[in-house]
Amino acid sequence: MKQPIKARAINGPTRRLASRAASGSPTQAAATALVCPCDSTALPAITNLPGLNQIVFRAGDFNSFRTALLTPLPSEVSLTAWNSGRGIDSDPSVIDLAVMMVEWFAYLADILTFYNERIANEDYLRTCILPPTPAALVNLLGYTPRPTIGATGFLAALLTPTVVGAQTIILPDGLEFQSKPGPGQTPQSFELHPATTVGLPASVTATPPSSLLNGGSTLLLNGAVTSITSGMRLLLSTRDNNAAPNLITVSGVPVVQATATGKQTAVTFTVTQPPGAAVTTAATSRLLKANQNAGLWTVNGASIDSSHKVIQMAGLLRQIQPGDWVVFTGGGTAQAIQVASTQDMLGDASTGAGAGPKGVSAGPTPTPIPVLHTQLTLQTALNSTISGADSAINVLFGWVEAGVLVDQPPSPWNGTSSNLKPIQPASFPLSSPLGTPGAAPILLADSAGNGAQASATVASNGSLSIDWPSSTPTPLNPAFTSPITVYYDLLPVSAGKTVKNEIVGSGDSTQTGQSFKLSKSPVTYLASGSTYASTIALTVNGLPWTEVPSFYGQPASAQVFVARQDANQNTYIAFGDGVNGALVPTGTNNIVATYRYGGGASSPAAGKLTVVAKSFPGLQSVVNPVAVAGGGDPDPASLIRQFAPRSVLTFGRAVSVFDYQAIAAGAPGVSMASAQWSWDSANQRAGVMVYVAGQPGIAASVQTLLTASGDPNRPVIVVPAIQIPVTLTLQLVVVAGVDIPTLESNVTTALCDPSAGVFSPPQISIGQALFDSNIEAALQVIPGVIAVAASTFTIGSGNSPGPLHIPGEGCFFSLAPANLFLSTETP
Repeated sequence: MKQPIKARAINGPTRRLASRAASGSPTQAAATALVCPCDSTALPAITNLPGLNQIVFRAGDFNSFRTALLTPLPSEVSLTAWNSGRGIDSDPSVIDLAVMMVEWFAYLADILTFYNERIANEDYLRTCILPPTPAALVNLLGYTPRPTIGATGFLAALLTPTVVGAQTIILPDGLEFQSKPGPGQTPQSFELHPATTVGLPASVTATPPSSLLNGGSTLLLNGAVTSITSGMRLLLSTRDNNAAPNLITVSGVPVVQATATGKQTAVTFTVTQPPGAAVTTAATSRLLKANQNAGLWTVNGASIDSSHKVIQMAGLLRQIQPGDWVVFTGGGTAQAIQVASTQDMLGDASTGAGAGPKGVSAGPTPTPIPVLHTQLTLQTALNSTISGADSAINVLFGWVEAGVLVDQPPSPWNGTSSNLKPIQPASFPLSSPLGTPGAAPILLADSAGNGAQASATVASNGSLSIDWPSSTPTPLNPAFTSPITVYYDLLPVSAGKTVKNEIVGSGDSTQTGQSFKLSKSPVTYLASGSTYASTIALTVNGLPWTEVPSFYGQPASAQVFVARQDANQNTYIAFGDGVNGALVPTGTNNIVATYRYGGGASSPAAGKLTVVAKSFPGLQSVVNPVAVAGGGDPDPASLIRQFAPRSVLTFGRAVSVFDYQAIAAGAPGVSMASAQWSWDSANQRAGVMVYVAGQPGIAASVQTLLTASGDPNRPVIVVPAIQIPVTLTLQLVVVAGVDIPTLESNVTTALCDPSAGVFSPPQISIGQALFDSNIEAALQVIPGVIAVAASTFTIGSGNSPGPLHIPGEGCFFSLAPANLFLSTETP
């Protein structure tokens, strides 16, 4: 008699599932418990509003299913009453088993509906959350997410002393270099492509054009000079005497300074007379001091005539010659005048009843005393201040060098004055070291570790004229500190390590669409103009096959292949089906690939890519004063969701602003892109303004790409987006006893992580406003954080009060970990 009871206990709740469990909640189940199972009333539809990032698709959960199964129908009585009415004793074990089996079914239903909902969400780009799903979905559209792109740049080769004269060495293609990793990091591999010939000179040390004064009022003399005192009148002139000297007055006590090579004396001065010759360098200038001095005629007759050009000296001064410069001092001032002519004169040195202003007006006429003296005729008149000084006038002459002038230390060089001069005895080669005419590519490095890339030519005076690329803004910031090393032997390198002749698989001409997985990942892609290309070189039966973006339009005989990456960046080589693209010929291990793997946005900093992986004769070392650049990580899911549908709609042409934005965002080296309509007032037509952020100089390559892809009648302008650095100060309320260093690390990651942080390019866009609540929401999910007590959002030197922060058109916020300041308190 127990078998029907078991069946009744199990089947009764089970058949009620359709009318009760599908309601989705215990409340709904209870509300539908009185509905007859044969009733045709439809279940309430699940509502999903547009724009949500998740789909609600569950009929119920464990609790709702269990409740529905255990709730009796109105026409039924309880199991106990049913049994009692028939004189049957209830068996508790049967009831317990029935309930347990109901719970089993509820568990299964809960799991099934959970996965149904997840499957539904994974079918759409907006709602999928599993890492492989976005790439798989966009693959159906034919969209290829941006792969791992390797950084490129130049290293400078330094040669061993065994390389001399005109000797050159050829560094082979594929020569490997590695970075010096930091703690917890692994070395990154770079390779030389193509083979490069290097020779001497590998480098030349240079300085900016030196200056005697550097715009100041201090002269430097070699050694310790003690013959110059404060108030002394000196002449500063050019060595060729083609112009008037500068009359200067020493304004302070000369200071002896210690230098790396000895001592030097610093002399400060003021200019007494309007400047004469333009002095430039120590080599072409000299500093003169007077070796002799004399007064004017003071006895009978006037010492200065009415023209103030003829001067009677007190004695015979045949050292003074026509063309010499003399300095007159008196009346608190001084004047340098060139002598036009000299003449010996006889003067009367007797005193008494002479008629001259220096004689005595009374008494008998004395016997004349003839005295030989010098008369100077000056090129310019003596000024009235000095001429009125009477007997206080003093004349300085007999000029000798006061010391050996030294140029001032070069000022920091900002690159706006583009010439550099070599430090003797070195000289710049008239062409590149290998004899190539025209501008030679160079790398520059200063003593502080700053570097830059440029090209240069040698001017007729032996100085180096720098031609800066458009990606290098001038003035340089920071400015270069001398001495500056110019490197000539440049090695073009790119990220990745080569895998040579890997056997990919065996061809079978009876199979269509064969596919094979490469053993190393991620395969390196390199920027090629405004796009990128893989490093895969594939051969089948020893003959090269060509990589193409897709098989569309390929003839049946085309020996082509397509490379695709999965979500884990594994690369698969796919072949045609005999209709679009050729079938692979049958053979054993006849598909062979050579490729490179490695790369990404994280690349060695300047000065870190210096390890020669395998020594090569003649190559002593390498340096990289300029960091390699241009690397990029694969597109994250957020960018795939945003740009995959748009890029498919472009069909390779830009029509709407969204098309321009999608094409720009897919260019190598671009981290963010934004497009909007603009107005071309000159031609009275609509245009497009595109802002891009990423690698230096990326705007130029994107401009080329969009010009080729866009409407030729619609002007497009690509400009770099402006990064606005933010300083963020936070006061957090935290749980007592929380580990503060771990908390700080988590906060830094939540805000500054380059891929997932609030301020990272995948999470913030150009022109996007930021609410304080966006920051608070990211912080409050961190373990140990209770609340944000206070925050200060600083832009430049001013605070942005919030709660809304707007960067402005073409601008975006960024937050560096160094600009994040945290303080904590406990409740």
